[in-house]
Amino acid sequence: MTDRLNAIRELPFHRYLGVAELNADEGAGSLLFTVSEATVNPAGVLHGGVIYTLCDVCAYAGLTSVLAPGTEAVTHDIHVSVLRAAKLGDVVSMVSTPVKIGRSLCFLDVTAKVDDRIVATARVTKTLVNL
Repeated sequence: MTDRLNAIRELPFHRYLGVAELNADEGAGSLLFTVSEATVNPAGVLHGGVIYTLCDVCAYAGLTSVLAPGTEAVTHDIHVSVLRAAKLGDVVSMVSTPVKIGRSLCFLDVTAKVDDRIVATARVTKTLVNL
């Protein structure tokens, strides 16, 4: 695991959300997490904000595998569609796929599933910045 990927996994907020099995290869990312008491809303299902956050994390994680040293990616825009609820105890798998990686903007799609059912999709736009 790269230092960047390990830093994403070890971020206290991501650990709190239960991020596990974080992977990145050729711009694509994947992660798993289990819906817990800490990530449900008052209705007892996965909080939408957690879905948004982890779609962004998955997209960024994948992108780190192709970023040049000294280059970072920041979220420019994110659009998430929640299609169905995930329940307490569900294991959610997310996969990000790069659509286009340009010189200053990157577009990535993310799909979140429980088993074979899609629970959310996202389009994430990242701006590339040189540090």
